[in-house]
Amino acid sequence: MRRTALGLITLGIGIALAGGSLGLASWQGQRNARVQWEGEDHHLGKPESWTRISFPSQGGQDFIVTDGATEGNLLRGPVRVEWAAAPGQQGNCIIAAHRDTHFRILQELKKGDQITLERSGQTYRYQIVALQVVGADDTSFYQATQAPVLTLVTCYPFSYFGKAPQRFIVRAELFESNS
Repeated sequence: MRRTALGLITLGIGIALAGGSLGLASWQGQRNARVQWEGEDHHLGKPESWTRISFPSQGGQDFIVTDGATEGNLLRGPVRVEWAAAPGQQGNCIIAAHRDTHFRILQELKKGDQITLERSGQTYRYQIVALQVVGADDTSFYQATQAPVLTLVTCYPFSYFGKAPQRFIVRAELFESNS
């Protein structure tokens, strides 16, 4: 009994440390990306393919989005799926992030809220038209569209431990652009 208790305590500590290190890596990745975005690290420059996503209804909280949905990029923050449309373009701009770090904010959004994307000196404003939970194998929200739309995706439920069985989808339509 005592060994079982010690084993469970050790396992719990290990899980907490692993989760904490992932959170730290995510925070550090966004911090480094923000430094580059804001031009404070002049020798690195601002990557033109990056996007800043912000949520005005959530106090303007924002994240730097990189292109390419790799494990490394997802660890550092939200990613734009490379084959999807770029912000403001005709088609479906798809951005994904982990539910337990950067896209935990999605659970606070409501239909009608706005989302702002900045990329290459242009600003695009979207309005949320749908929030939906779908199965992990449902790819209908990833399909190309005629109109410029934004699709945000993260795993669901937000408090689930392990590989989540569903996806939380936020769909927004472009309503304003300065391009």
